Amino acid sequence: MSGLADKLRALRNDLSVLRGNFLVLMVTWVLWRFAFRMVMPYGSLYIRALGATPTVLGLMNSVYMAFFCLSLIPGSYVADAWGRRRIIVIMTYALSLSYLFYVIAPSWQLILVGMCVEALSRVYSPALQAITADSLPPERRGIGYAMTRVLPDLFAVASPLVAVFLIEHYGFLSGLRIAYISVILAGLTAATIRLLFLKETIRPSPPTKKGLISIYSESLREVVRTLREAPRSLKAIIFVPLLSYPFMNALWTFIPLFVVDYSGISEGEWGLMASIRMGFGLATGLLLGKLADKLSKKKLIVASCLMRALVFTSLALVSGFLPVLAALLALELALGLSMPSFSALTADLTPREMRGRVIGANMLVSTLASIPTPFLVGFIYEHVSPCLVFYLTSGLFVLVALLLAALVEEPEKKEV
Repeated sequence: MSGLADKLRALRNDLSVLRGNFLVLMVTWVLWRFAFRMVMPYGSLYIRALGATPTVLGLMNSVYMAFFCLSLIPGSYVADAWGRRRIIVIMTYALSLSYLFYVIAPSWQLILVGMCVEALSRVYSPALQAITADSLPPERRGIGYAMTRVLPDLFAVASPLVAVFLIEHYGFLSGLRIAYISVILAGLTAATIRLLFLKETIRPSPPTKKGLISIYSESLREVVRTLREAPRSLKAIIFVPLLSYPFMNALWTFIPLFVVDYSGISEGEWGLMASIRMGFGLATGLLLGKLADKLSKKKLIVASCLMRALVFTSLALVSGFLPVLAALLALELALGLSMPSFSALTADLTPREMRGRVIGANMLVSTLASIPTPFLVGFIYEHVSPCLVFYLTSGLFVLVALLLAALVEEPEKKEV
């Protein structure tokens, strides 16, 4: 009986972070994730059905990354100078409406327009990450970041199956157009909730009459200064993953194509796999987040990199439903180790007043490194060998694991 009471107390303690801004954000993430998980597994297959080749898919993602960079430069500035709430609310509305292009697109060219609008709307990303870090106590950041991944997926675990239902009843393109309409409606609802209930966490700077060029110039100077002043461990956390993460992010576009074309998986089975992956993430995510608060975050990140190296090699070699699913579940486990540990360690190393700029600088350099990668991966996938991009990504993750193990030191005192 006492054991059950202890478990209930531990659960109540874990859930105690769900208050204030973090609770508001969680509700909006639940709404967004439920709708977006319907279309997420099928995004690249949808665009290919509208005429895009793998090389074009890669080029589209490179263009997206370039526009995302344009949004990140002022985004890192306004997160600290203008405050978090205002930019988050406005751009959540804009992001939601960008998916209208996906609904009405007769070909991939109009999808590209929507991707550019979406990328520019994500100017709020540094502010969103900063307000999340501001709203979590230092000793609970690991479990808090794990909740951002696990709890929204709790309500979205069946979303890919809803997409499968829509596809089977309305056809592939029409079914996904209906799903994208759901994304728009969920996004607009989330934006309204943020407008009504989200609270500012910093005192914004006094309003200025700076022009866009001046803001870009000042933002770039702040990014350079922030990176220059960052301690060695924080620099390693920012720069070392640039060797592998752009390739992994680009590879996500081509995994659905690969498993459908080469691994013997149907489009319906791919949706089922997405639901199973989310269910597995729910079963393991909070536990892995608690590990980030109790064990060495650095060791967890290194272990995750080595696991991903093994998984990407396996995906290139296996075929059939169960072997492919096993590889994807192992990848889910690796991500569950890495994401809360990486976010929490970055927050531990970064003072609150610099957090928006550090997050923005981190996202900026990561996105800059990712601009050419999708096109390169798409070209190799289509014109050289689909398997080669999996092997290349695996090798880079081994290198990243070794460098992080050598360069990163966890702080004795965590920043609040």
